[in-house]
Amino acid sequence: MPLAAAPRPGRRARGAQASAPPRGVLALVGLVALGVAVAGCAQQPTTTEGLPDGITASVLQSRQDVVDGRLVVQIDNATGAGLEFGAFDVEAPGLEPGLHFEGPRTIPDGRSVQYRVDLTPARCDGDAGPAEVTLSGVATGDAEVDGSGATGTIEADDPYDTLPRLQNSGCLAGAVESVAAFTLAEHLRSTGSGTDRRAFLDIEVQPTGAASGSIDLSEVLGTTLLSAEDGLNWSTTTAHIEASDAPSTISLPVRPARCDPHAGAEDKRGTILPLEMTTSEGWSGQYEVRASASLKQDLFAYFTERCGLPAS
Repeated sequence: MPLAAAPRPGRRARGAQASAPPRGVLALVGLVALGVAVAGCAQQPTTTEGLPDGITASVLQSRQDVVDGRLVVQIDNATGAGLEFGAFDVEAPGLEPGLHFEGPRTIPDGRSVQYRVDLTPARCDGDAGPAEVTLSGVATGDAEVDGSGATGTIEADDPYDTLPRLQNSGCLAGAVESVAAFTLAEHLRSTGSGTDRRAFLDIEVQPTGAASGSIDLSEVLGTTLLSAEDGLNWSTTTAHIEASDAPSTISLPVRPARCDPHAGAEDKRGTILPLEMTTSEGWSGQYEVRASASLKQDLFAYFTERCGLPAS
């Protein structure tokens, strides 16, 4: 499932020009295009650096891509013929080089196809975007991709601000980890039994001992599986942590956020705790702390017991 409803068409290639069609034509095109997954169909075809007319691109992520650490690159083919390419590279000022996809691949005319590449580390000293997609070995129609096709660069659309989010999360993580390591304890701490059982998640904080740097923790957010004992989030859990501080522990009284039997089996991010952080370097947002396999096992057993569900 994407992070937003559906991707907008990619941007036109750099230097491209297009004249706006009459209003009536636009309305007709909109009706015809409804329900057809063709990005860029309302744009006039454009050419850049030897590429065929009508190729556009965009970048985005689904929720699962966030978990897997991947970037989605969508290539849209409105060339009027089948499109083949040998490979592509993505460059964005907020990410380190190395975003590469190796083909060859074919995209039918009028179709948009998504490809996934592993993310590189964030760059924190400049803008986040825009991204540029360089396609190589490009051919249309019956031409074969043999490594000698066209090569050209397209500026990619970023309809959901994926690149600023990726840069911020990567740079926030780097700034946090330069001050302290945050680790969920290997096991759940609890008292009582049955539906009266109560439990605590412990976050162990190990400052790095660096000469400078600090973090302000303003809140710990609940997830699809985990909630505070007295509400959704741990809104009163705050802390100021210096890199030179002694080790400490943050204890969170926890209860199941849901008790349906399929919650654990269908879960993807329910045991990843988002911590609302602001660093002395100026980065702010959600820093994620993940449960280990042993803690996940403890949590699912706790949910089963406290919710009164039959043991599997």
